[in-house]
Amino acid sequence: MKKYPALALIELSTIASGILAGDAMVKIAPISVLKSGTVHDGKYLILIGGSVASVEEAFNKGLATGGDQIIDSVFLPDVHPQVNDAISGKRISCSEEAFGITETSSVAATIQSADAAVKGAQVNIIEIRLGDDIGGKAFVIFNGKIEEVEEALSIFKAVLTDQQVLLNDTLIPNLHSEMVKQLNITSIFNKNELSKLKDGEI
Repeated sequence: MKKYPALALIELSTIASGILAGDAMVKIAPISVLKSGTVHDGKYLILIGGSVASVEEAFNKGLATGGDQIIDSVFLPDVHPQVNDAISGKRISCSEEAFGITETSSVAATIQSADAAVKGAQVNIIEIRLGDDIGGKAFVIFNGKIEEVEEALSIFKAVLTDQQVLLNDTLIPNLHSEMVKQLNITSIFNKNELSKLKDGEI
């Protein structure tokens, strides 16, 4: 995905209101609709990118159009490159350093807090998963030195405007090599291959 100066996401409770808001957004400003569509529990997400002015104008139009159907939203006028890459589906390899994961019920909240966390701590974002195959939830995985991962988790939680959306957060000081191997393939259970054990046993 092209790296845009600004990104925004609106999360709506109904499909019809989501399509209506997306249409209004793309008609009012020269933006790119990076992704839009349904996720579990019938939510509809619209992710847009472009210049700061255009994204802000489209974002405000989407908020006005979506009205009380909006669950959550985020506007990032200076999005971190790691967040840009991760929400487009890019994953990087995980090391055996400290591992932190936060999970929220709000897709928008995860994007906003992940952006603040990676700007405030020296960590890598291994993956951001948004909505699909995880019940409409979202999570982000951080990796790095333990004190930096601790700081990233702390920033993530502090940025949340609604603490109720935080479902869990976990810090593992040293991730076992077997879990590193699993996570470096995928975090999706049914896409991970059976591990080969010693002496060729399965």
